[in-house]
Amino acid sequence: MADYITIDQVLELVPCVSRGNLATMRHDGRGPAFYKPTSRTVLYDKQSVLEWVQNSAVDMKERQERTAEYRAAKALKKEASR
Repeated sequence: MADYITIDQVLELVPCVSRGNLATMRHDGRGPAFYKPTSRTVLYDKQSVLEWVQNSAVDMKERQERTAEYRAAKALKKEASR
């Protein structure tokens, strides 16, 4: 059986996320999956929240490579427009 947690408990698990950010993510269809058993109750599966955080890891080497590729393409485009 799933371990359901409240918004306040999510905020304790992920302190860098505010209540407003969490609400915006729910509205935009982003963030961890949530359940709404009543019109005023929002619950999250604790494991899903932890997986969401784990999946948000950034590979800095890959990010640097993509940034370098983007800058090179931008420079080529600028050079071609001259």
